[in-house]
Parts: sequence; C-alpha cells; structure tokens
Amino acid sequence: MRSRSAYMIAAGAVVVVGAVVAFLVLGGGTPKAIGAELVAAGKPAKASGTTVNEQFPRAVNDFGIALLHATEAAAETSSDNVIVSPASVHAALSMTLNGATDETAKQMRAVLRTDSMPSADANAQWAALLGGLESRSPEQALEIANSLRVLKGVPFRQPFLDADRDYFGAQVSALDFAKDDVKTAINSWVSANTHGMIPKMLEKGPTPDTIIYLVNAVYFKGDWVAPFAHEGTSKEPFTRADGTKIDVDMMYSSDAKPYAANASLQATKLLYKGLDASFYVMLPREGVGLDAALASLEGTGFSDLRTAMIAPNTGEVILGLPKLDTEFGANLNEPLKAMGMPRAFDSMAAQFTGMADLGVPIFIGNVTHKTKIKVDEKGTEAAAATVVEGMAGSAAPTAEPPKIICDRPYLFAIVDEKTGTMLFLGMVGDPTK
Repeated sequence: MRSRSAYMIAAGAVVVVGAVVAFLVLGGGTPKAIGAELVAAGKPAKASGTTVNEQFPRAVNDFGIALLHATEAAAETSSDNVIVSPASVHAALSMTLNGATDETAKQMRAVLRTDSMPSADANAQWAALLGGLESRSPEQALEIANSLRVLKGVPFRQPFLDADRDYFGAQVSALDFAKDDVKTAINSWVSANTHGMIPKMLEKGPTPDTIIYLVNAVYFKGDWVAPFAHEGTSKEPFTRADGTKIDVDMMYSSDAKPYAANASLQATKLLYKGLDASFYVMLPREGVGLDAALASLEGTGFSDLRTAMIAPNTGEVILGLPKLDTEFGANLNEPLKAMGMPRAFDSMAAQFTGMADLGVPIFIGNVTHKTKIKVDEKGTEAAAATVVEGMAGSAAPTAEPPKIICDRPYLFAIVDEKTGTMLFLGMVGDPTK
C-alpha cells in the first residue's frame, strides 16, 4: 500500500503578473497531449466568437473583494498593506477547477462566483478575456500567460489538459522532475512574464511526489494620461489606522476627473494612456474603516461606482495620492477555506479525479500569492504571483470641487475598462512600507 506522502501534490504560482499551481501524483503512462508548447501563451484556441459578458467580471470582482476581506482577516500578523490580484488568483483556481469534481467542484465554483453559469461558459469567458488582449492599446501593457509543467509518465485526464490548453492558452511541457531544474525553470518563467518584478516565486523545487505546476502570469504597466507634476510632490503626514503618523511622498493634482461616492467612500479614477485600464482611488469617509468601505463594493457596489463615473460626473477633483512601492505575500489556504471551499484542502475528502484518478484523494496543499506594485508621478507597474500546492492522500459632484486626500488608509483597484475586471485590488495602510 502506498504511503500518504507518496500522493503529495505540489502546486505552483500565479503572478499578476504571474501564477503557478502545482500538483503531485503518481501513475503510469504519458498523456498523449503532452508536448513542448501546444499553444502560444495568452492565445487560447477557443477565444474566437465569444465576448466577455457583464456577469463574468462581476464574478471575478466579487471573488476579489471577498478574497481581500478574508486575507486581511486571516493574517497572523498585522500587515500595513494587503494587495491581491483577483484576476490572477481566479485564473489559477479556475484552471485547477477543471480537474475538480462533485462537492469539491461545487464549493470552488461558489467561491469563484461562477456557480450560476455552466462550467464551459466560465472557461469560455476566460478565453474571451485572454483573446481580447491582442486588440488592446499599445500604449499600456497587459500581459497574461499560462503554463503547465507536468511530470513525465503521469496519466492526467485528457479533458483536464485540453480545457487548460484550449481556454487558458496554457503551454504544456513534460519534464523529468528528478533530473530537470524545475524550480529554476518556473522562477525564470515567472520573472520573465513579470518583467523581473517577481524574480523568485518558488523557494523550493518539486518533492518526489510533485506531478504538475499550473502557472499563470499577469503583468500590467501604464502611464497616466495626465501625469502628476514632480514639483507638486511633497512630504505630508499620513495617519495610520492605529493613529500614529508618518511622512509620505504625496502627489497632488487638481484637474478634471470622474467622481463618484456612496455612503462609505469617495472615489475617482486616473486614466492610463490608451484608456483600456484605469486606477481607481477609493477613500473611506471620515470614521469609516477599510473593511466597511470594502464591503460597500460588494454586489453591484463597484459597478454602480463605475457607472456613476461617466459624464456628466466629470469635473475638477482635488486628489492627493501617496507614491507607492510595495509588495505583499500570503498563504491563501485559510482565506479560501473561510470563503467556502474547505473540501479542496481536505486530504481525505477532496475530489480532483477530473485531473487524474489515483485511487486516493488529490487535494490542495498550499495556495500562495505574491503581488508587487509601484505607483509614481508617471504611472503604475504591477505584478503578482500565486502558488497552489496540492497534496493527495487518503453620487454626483458638489458645487465645491471634491477633495480626495489619501492621508489615511485607502483602497485602490486597477481595472480593465474593456471588461470591468479587477486586475489588482488593495488596502493601503502605510504607503512607506
């Protein structure tokens, strides 16, 4: 009888700018679909003829809002800045979901907010989003790539491989994990696809039981349509949640911007050249905490804000925004369990037989996420990475120009305006960290 450790599944990383999910299994027979590169990354074969509907971006965004909530709540130590990539983690888990069955798949679909649409439709929506990258403005960069690195000889199910290849454009490569330097290969891939922003995703190589890494990379870079004037940046006090004050490099602008508000926050957005993505600044009202402000974005909350930020709700807005150069990393196991998918992590009850049938449960061991973002007078550069390790075993403007001065904790989102999908979402409690 095989030992429990013999069925460990390692999972990879996702980066928003990159993502990797790795699983481990034992078995025999090389999948007939395995090749060096079956399809170019970011160019899913089934992208044509499908458009991204309104339901799908809302699913990704609601997932991201819940993930940010849960990640902040589950943190063992207080973190000044909590930043996630809804698109990156959603993509990594969606590729993983293609190998899930029964109650495990049901829980994952509910957490990913895709339970109201057929599985094929959810895959098709990802294919449409990825397929639309080629039609974006060349004035900003949004790159999304996927890769599967699999252990030679493992009998993965063909529908699982086909789904990740055809809908996510995943490159599929078969490697000898005992001989090939898999860790270096994946770290190099993530670094290349994040333009060096995340140079080291994996700290360790595969165990003797690792069988597959599913890797997703998302990278964004954009310059402001209206850059901040360098001479307008000055040292200003920023009050942290605990009441302590620090000095930050505050950028200022006073020009025409979209504006919206709800009972919990004020919001504006900064346009990137090319207009395909925007940076949303959301400042909680005095006396409102970040959690309450974030909760106001759930459901139709964020889409209502976006809708309100169209003409005629454009006028002079006085904005103070701290410069930001920060990175964040967290294990997402507990947040995802709390969100409603505990079975995927259950070593005795997880159901991933759609990936491979080993006669014992295949389960997720770890989901790790990393993000990095830079915001300055010129624009924004952002990246993220997520690793999933699996195991097997048994409002209108006022007469006065609105002021949004981020001298206290605030929220931000980088949003793909073509689809309304959040690429990044963050809480900033200390811009100097």
